[in-house]
Amino acid sequence: MSSVTMKGRINAIDKQISDAGEVISKRERSVRRAERNLEITEDHLAELENQRDELIIASWGDAPNWQGIFGMSEDASSAMRAYREKWISTIPGMRLTSYGNIYTGQSVYGIGFTTKSETELEQTIRMVEFILPYLLADERKEKALMIYNYPAMDCCQSFVFNIETGKYGIATDRFMSRQETMEFPSLEGALRHLQENSLFEEEP
Repeated sequence: MSSVTMKGRINAIDKQISDAGEVISKRERSVRRAERNLEITEDHLAELENQRDELIIASWGDAPNWQGIFGMSEDASSAMRAYREKWISTIPGMRLTSYGNIYTGQSVYGIGFTTKSETELEQTIRMVEFILPYLLADERKEKALMIYNYPAMDCCQSFVFNIETGKYGIATDRFMSRQETMEFPSLEGALRHLQENSLFEEEP
């Protein structure tokens, strides 16, 4: 192949490379425009959802709509989340986590003790009695709450109520697989065990 022919082929390929680069640049600009337009549309959708939900909240009146509050998922609008947080903060001992239950679609709530006092135990009993009716059962027929301040090693532990057996328990899961469930016949017994074995520093 002569040097003239070789140079011609190289020039032709260089032209194709240049053309392909221009196409990529144009498409990248198109993608950026599309992303900006998508972001604008998403913001508009969120604003519409907030406007709708503010009207829904107003229709509920002054009393908290607990069914609506506990039925929310983590995908709820900012207006709904603010409404939920406002009323959840009025329940002593109630904790709203940043997690969602993949089986029920509801947000995950948590419990945990900070003292060994009977007052906190009674408060937690009332709180759990209040929230359980609003929680949906998962595929194990359990209503679950996340546990705080409880010893755990490479595992996740939950406070559960089985709607079929009527028993309360402390469940241990590892890598999304149930390892064991410590069962209790009564709510007080389960929470007392949880309190007695919680990790916290008593005030001097």
